[in-house]
Amino acid sequence: MSLINLDEGQDSFLDIIANLVGVLIILVVVVGAQATSSLVSSVEPEPAEPLAAVPLVTEVDETAFEAQRAALQEKLSTAENASSRLRFDRTRLEHQANDEKKIAQKLATRRHAMLLQLQNVKQAHEQRKQAVTEKLSQQQQQQLQLQSEKIQLVTQLESLEQTINAVAATRVETAVETIDHYPNPIAKTVFSNEVHFRLENGRLSYVPMDELLAQMKSELRLKAEKLQQADQTRETIGPVDGFRLQYKLGVVPQKESKPSAGRVVRFERFVIHPVTSLGGEKFDEALGENSKFAQRLQRFDPKRTTVSVWVYPNSFEEHAVLKEWLYERGFQMASWPLAKGRPISGGPNGFRTSAQ
Repeated sequence: MSLINLDEGQDSFLDIIANLVGVLIILVVVVGAQATSSLVSSVEPEPAEPLAAVPLVTEVDETAFEAQRAALQEKLSTAENASSRLRFDRTRLEHQANDEKKIAQKLATRRHAMLLQLQNVKQAHEQRKQAVTEKLSQQQQQQLQLQSEKIQLVTQLESLEQTINAVAATRVETAVETIDHYPNPIAKTVFSNEVHFRLENGRLSYVPMDELLAQMKSELRLKAEKLQQADQTRETIGPVDGFRLQYKLGVVPQKESKPSAGRVVRFERFVIHPVTSLGGEKFDEALGENSKFAQRLQRFDPKRTTVSVWVYPNSFEEHAVLKEWLYERGFQMASWPLAKGRPISGGPNGFRTSAQ
């Protein structure tokens, strides 16, 4: 809020009043002189006595003078009243400015207290993070690092793999509809129920793998018709529970297909992307008994269910805690490290999930 400079405005007003008083005084003098001149000029000498002295009338019109003086006094009274109002307004604005200054000081004190509280929360979070890191053994860290390196090597080999699932122009077949899962050492292949989750930036989210793949299979035949005049097509499904699935269909080269088969369509691979990076639940909240994560696991039998977790390097600490949490509740866990920025993907020649 900007404040008016009352001192500067009051000085200007007093200058105007002084000028007005000076002008009125000059008018009084001029009117008095004119009245005296008119009285002198109205007296004419008598022709019979040219040498006799004639007395001059010097009386002034008292009524006109009193009226002018009353008018001047009224204007001066009006100016004094205006000056009094200005002084009152100036005092009121000063009080208002002081009140606002006190409010600003209170807000600054409150802001400082909130900043101190925020700093304490950050320190507590760092201490808790350090405690979780200490629980993660060196052997587990090495194991997760080796799995991450294996993912990168398999990614380089995927470009060399060729799929032999050929279909006619009016038919699309996928011999094996699995996901690129890479088993941990000392593991067993999963043939029971499997539920997928994604762990990144300390947030745990459910991946609707089965739902997305079911929609993809239901529309493969229809989407393959686009390849009658094109060599490949990319399609998108979703979003479902915060995730989209993109898959690619291509035409098998003539040397890989029978000449009589016409244009043969091949399912190449799919990629699953989250709609937003802030999806899912915070890790600490997800481990609560009433969380969405816990409620979803209640639908499955722990003895016949494997929890597959796609984990990124920035959440290895939470991954270790989650593994212990699932083990205490009787679930098997399959861990699939992903390199930073790499999405969940799969193809017709992937590996089955393996659980420890």
